[in-house]
Amino acid sequence: MQVLIVRHAPAANSTEWSRKGKADELRPLTGEGRDRMRRIARGLARLTTRLDVVISSPLRRSVETAAVLQECFPFAKREKLDALRPGGDPEGVLARLATLDAQATAALVGHEPDLGALLARLLTGEADAFVDLKKGAVALVEFEAAARAGRGLLRWLLQPAHLRRLGR
Repeated sequence: MQVLIVRHAPAANSTEWSRKGKADELRPLTGEGRDRMRRIARGLARLTTRLDVVISSPLRRSVETAAVLQECFPFAKREKLDALRPGGDPEGVLARLATLDAQATAALVGHEPDLGALLARLLTGEADAFVDLKKGAVALVEFEAAARAGRGLLRWLLQPAHLRRLGR
């Protein structure tokens, strides 16, 4: 199994958004964030040709990021998973991954610092985050079979600028 860990693209400013009395869950990507994510997705498509499912946090900025990914991978199914919301449950994410075919490629779209902790859990079995993913960064973790905590192998971790250059 291959698992892509994807931090959502740049979104509207959280302070300004909350000052307007709007719920953080509804904070959208900015126009520039959407454009950057399109270039990131094109770069990602040069590195991996297969994506079976895009699983995102239910927050709008993650759902919109997942939609942009699907533009480059139109056959990928999309779904939302509460375990990927901020403060979510890494065990819930692992449980969902366990239901996928061992040959599947899945993208998980979510938020920091939770994705860093999830990445650590997949690689070491521990939940202590040691990686801080920038908005739009992507990591590829491979498993010999089904995804299990502590059994992942980090194949690469690319910052958004690297992926945008690949996507030109």
